[in-house]
Amino acid sequence: MTTQAADYGPEALAARAEIADVIHRYCHATDRRRWWLMDTVFHEDATCHLSVIGGSWREFVKQGAALLEPVGVTHHQVGNIQIALEGDVAHAETYVTAFHRVPADAPPGGPFGGTGEAYDAVFGARYVDRFERRGGVWRIAERRSAAEFRHYQPVNEGGLADVPMEHRGLWGDDDVSLPVVAAWRGDAAAQDARTLDLLAARAEIADVVNRFCHMVDRHRWELIDDVFHADGASRFLDAVRTIPQMEQSGRTTLGPLSATHHQTGNMLIRVEGDTAWAETYVIAFHAVPTSAPAGGFWGGRDAPYEGVAGGRYVDRLERRDGRWKIAERQTLVEWRHDRPVRDGGLGQVPAQFRGQRGDADVSRPVVAALLDRR
Repeated sequence: MTTQAADYGPEALAARAEIADVIHRYCHATDRRRWWLMDTVFHEDATCHLSVIGGSWREFVKQGAALLEPVGVTHHQVGNIQIALEGDVAHAETYVTAFHRVPADAPPGGPFGGTGEAYDAVFGARYVDRFERRGGVWRIAERRSAAEFRHYQPVNEGGLADVPMEHRGLWGDDDVSLPVVAAWRGDAAAQDARTLDLLAARAEIADVVNRFCHMVDRHRWELIDDVFHADGASRFLDAVRTIPQMEQSGRTTLGPLSATHHQTGNMLIRVEGDTAWAETYVIAFHAVPTSAPAGGFWGGRDAPYEGVAGGRYVDRLERRDGRWKIAERQTLVEWRHDRPVRDGGLGQVPAQFRGQRGDADVSRPVVAALLDRR
């Protein structure tokens, strides 16, 4: 018996992109409390059951909004997405890591009950969805979830504690990401991925965003011209820098660290002609040795520590001379947790068998075409 291979033709690729957008919009709507965006996620008769809440999707959203009312920051970052297409039905499994900052004065009871002290609740789970294409539009018809792990930890924000909330992510229309999703308000199908040109633009934009992470983690600053336009700007919290200033800040801030690991997840992209807006979720790991300069966002201390932060890149990109690059970026750090170094068995692994910087790293073939044309 022969198993039919998955379809990766143009129509299937467009369907996969549209389905992934729906999954990412769900997370965006939850984290930004833009509940109106849920109209573009579910079919009207859809059902949704996650943990202790569920029912019709509208009832689910109502229960979810009430559950999150006392919670501060939330950050639902998805990773692996598997999609099986069967005509006008699709089945999807999505891995998600969900962060919740619970304030000290949250009411007791429930999964985010207050304890008198602020804490971080981190959940690992999977969304298991049945999608249906109706009227040419993919939406969720049924969502279930499977919980895998749950971890509670005291808040330890490090340098983020001194950052005013207005320089982190905000809710509703106040958040800088509004241009990314504005087209979906009142027009549920406005940004469905249908054409090869749009799919190609989205793929190139995703490459640019992920290239930035490779650049900073591998310290390949020579790739900066393949990420940003020369006249671009970068805002990190409340500081706005030119691209040369951003590069110098990156070298100064990240250079003394032992390792960094910027892992992206959800990516929402809106393309209009030669301009695009993108929101990308990121969780970033930083190994900070005692030799790192004191002060600053990742300043050295008396003992080495690991700083893990979650946030979003909100980018405006422009296509010039046929190439997409970032014209303006705002990096929003929404949560941070500092902890002592606990390498476990990795502490016995020689450094040369971990990630390296520059040409010493095994990943050079991935970016060789960009490096070698210089």
